[in-house]
Amino acid sequence: MKTNFATPAASGQSFFKTTRCACAVALLISLGACGGGGGGGGGGFAGFPAAGGSSNPPASEPPASSAPVTFSGTAASGLPLVGTVTVKDAKGASKTVPLVDGKYTIDVSGMTAPFVFRAEGTVAGERTVIHSAATAADANGNINITPLTDLVVSNIAGRLASQYFDGGEFASLSADELKAESDALKAKLLPVLQAMGVDASIDLLRTAFTPLSSALDKALDVLRVSVDPATNVATITNIVTQQQIADDLAVKAAAEPATTPMSGSGMDTAADDIVAIRKVLSDFVGKFATGLPAPSQLLSLMTDGTNPVTGTYGFRFSDLSAMQFANETATDTSLIGASFTDVVIQRINYTIDANNTSPRAFVEFTHKDKDGIAFSNTQGMQIVKGTDGAWRLRGDGRVLDINPHMHATKEKSTGCVSSSLQFEIQDTNTSNSGTVASVVVTGPGLPPGGLRHVRPSGGGAWPIDGGSSFNYYYLTSNCSGRPTAGLSDSAIAALPATPEYTFTAYESDGTTVAKFNGFDIIYRHRFHGRPLTLAETAAVSYPAFSTTPALSSYLGGSDFAVSATGLNPAFAAQFFLNLIAGPSAGAEDRADVAPSATGAASKTFNLPAQGSVSFRNMFVSTYDSSWREIVLRDTTTSE
Repeated sequence: MKTNFATPAASGQSFFKTTRCACAVALLISLGACGGGGGGGGGGFAGFPAAGGSSNPPASEPPASSAPVTFSGTAASGLPLVGTVTVKDAKGASKTVPLVDGKYTIDVSGMTAPFVFRAEGTVAGERTVIHSAATAADANGNINITPLTDLVVSNIAGRLASQYFDGGEFASLSADELKAESDALKAKLLPVLQAMGVDASIDLLRTAFTPLSSALDKALDVLRVSVDPATNVATITNIVTQQQIADDLAVKAAAEPATTPMSGSGMDTAADDIVAIRKVLSDFVGKFATGLPAPSQLLSLMTDGTNPVTGTYGFRFSDLSAMQFANETATDTSLIGASFTDVVIQRINYTIDANNTSPRAFVEFTHKDKDGIAFSNTQGMQIVKGTDGAWRLRGDGRVLDINPHMHATKEKSTGCVSSSLQFEIQDTNTSNSGTVASVVVTGPGLPPGGLRHVRPSGGGAWPIDGGSSFNYYYLTSNCSGRPTAGLSDSAIAALPATPEYTFTAYESDGTTVAKFNGFDIIYRHRFHGRPLTLAETAAVSYPAFSTTPALSSYLGGSDFAVSATGLNPAFAAQFFLNLIAGPSAGAEDRADVAPSATGAASKTFNLPAQGSVSFRNMFVSTYDSSWREIVLRDTTTSE
């Protein structure tokens, strides 16, 4: 295992960063549902009345007490949503049920049609809230809750679906409105849907499909919906062709001017390629099904820059060559019996030009061990199509090792807390990036000019130029004497929900962007949640740990046992220990450990004997559902 730390306060790394092996996982947009018809108004039916109508069902229907009235379906946004579904009726009554593998069934007996649904939780660690709607005509049928149904509801409301749900002003919602907006949306997307094999009769609100295999699922893999709340304009993007369609929520379908549907051109092989891209990831982790493979078994699934059949791209991941990556990955025991899940295909680029010499897919995924415990989330993995039609791993293509972290940290000795960002940057192979003298990180919550990280003379992690906290950037803290950016809780709360940061490498003059093979060295990273406010940081549930012997007496040369509790059992915990014996002397170690079902884990370190120690630093950290690191840290200084 690689211990890749040069700072006493270094933070736990993601799976690929720790073991240099991860690869990732599958974008399944699982919408579920079926049944339910359109037509008619929002009349009452057995089990509940329509808004403003009688509670008595028509004579042709069974009495309300004869059977429960339910809705079922699947809530998904790229992947099945982990969380809950809440249904709100026309009179403001609501009911909430948990999602199980993205599926829900909810009993609405006695409630009043029409209904609006909210699914909220996380998708691949990212906070997600999406909506849908139903009328009396949909009783006992399936209702999808997806970004597309959210857009249908938004078009009916003329504003964000979340505002419509919160306001509860939908008593007049009719089946005709649902049909009109759903049909209009389908018309805009139909060429893409059909290019992916979807039947023209598809009902976006109700048609059932099977994740990872149905044509509708594959089509949803390539469509993204975003809404600008300032303008109330939605944008639908095809991640293959990058074509976009704008949808003004304030304009009803009947009043919309004629819109050219999104073209299905360039989608000829996308449906089959999505299956093949996912298979590369499953084939890679499959090499670890029963034990550790030989590195050569992994190399066969990776690109080779000397063999154009594999896609013209050489392999590079976080500055590691194919052989380095294979050698390190083949020693990672957490991969034995593991899986790559939550695979999201961010883009497929078929355009062949100087910037894209082979078809490439960009994917994100999560590595989970044999027991389903998440060890890392990997972004930017490239999968390249060779001239033989096969897809292979290319790595992230980076000539620098970029490893960002978002922390909520509690100091064990004082109980004070801090919310911080850490942009860990290293250069393990200077032969391809020796001209890089600094890297400037820009993005939400940072100074206008960004944070310049400078190359250290002794190697290791790059510190912030002129910073007093090495490569930590403290946004807010109640720790005495700790320098921070001074951001207020309201300023932090206003940051984007999924902030993205840009890393730009510069040559020694500080203004010339460094290049590799003629391309600018510029990378990006997106977090799954914003930083926590000070109030949120103080309210977080932190791990607890005890050590034998006490940290203050440990000099190395013997066992140092750490026992931790209060860990998130769904995520691997990180244990870190560092001894500093002088300006350049000391030792450190780190490990990722799977906790028990009760959130307990332990680790025994045995660092080399140091004789004397001037500073000791250790932490135990876990993750929250948005991959923020929750850290309990302890330090001691020798007199």
